[in-house]
Amino acid sequence: MMPLPDFLIIGSQKAGSTTLYHVLRQHPQLYLSPRKEINFFFHDDLYERGVAFYERFFQGAAPGQLCGEASPGYICHPQAPERIFRLLPRVRLILTVREPIARAYSQYWDNRRHLSEWRTFDEIARLYLDDNYQPGRPGYFSRGVYIRYIQRYLEFFPARQLLVVAFEEMLKSPSAFYRRIFEFLGIDTEFDPLPYHRAYNPSSIWKNPLYLYFFRHPSRTRWLPATARRLLFWGPKERFSPPPIAAATRQKLEAFYRPWNEALFAFLRDRPW
Repeated sequence: MMPLPDFLIIGSQKAGSTTLYHVLRQHPQLYLSPRKEINFFFHDDLYERGVAFYERFFQGAAPGQLCGEASPGYICHPQAPERIFRLLPRVRLILTVREPIARAYSQYWDNRRHLSEWRTFDEIARLYLDDNYQPGRPGYFSRGVYIRYIQRYLEFFPARQLLVVAFEEMLKSPSAFYRRIFEFLGIDTEFDPLPYHRAYNPSSIWKNPLYLYFFRHPSRTRWLPATARRLLFWGPKERFSPPPIAAATRQKLEAFYRPWNEALFAFLRDRPW
């Protein structure tokens, strides 16, 4: 029999899961799937292909290595906890969380950079502020309601199998951040992956004039087919820093997230970290 995952990075999107994936791949006691975001438990069509399809992603593991994968959509998909439990009841789960307004804004600009979002962030916050994630939708704000999804996982898994770590801790104290994860996985904590601070998924835009035209006029990308948009992604890139969030929009989002954040902080305080 081929191996199956011993651990999963279940989220969150735009909260450092790509960097975590690449750093963990360096540890000699770990084997992570060559492809990030398999999304086996997320997409119905992939899940229906069965365990034999899923096993193939881990066939390169050496004897004794722990297997894992990173699919940040797992945290918020309503069926993912039960699907994972049915196949992997003893799996260890790693969740990265990020200040939810920053996470939502990062997701928004990621879509803007890929020309798949034509509305302004203020419009989205005014029209689509929702705490109920639904597969197939961007979930800019619902993805940040972390405690709801944690509680859903705890209906199936004991708390000792879940580790919640903060994106901000990854940036501030990377050595301590990764040591906690190594301890959770039961592997050598003295391993020193380098570089800690490399950005594996940096915010950047293409510099070719056709791409820049559509990037600067997002309303005109609305009718561009996905295949046409991808044809614009060529040439050199440059780093991109988004403008600040409007004060009124930030205040609105702070009020929206306040009860969810308070519940999350209370949960984390009660955990024997």
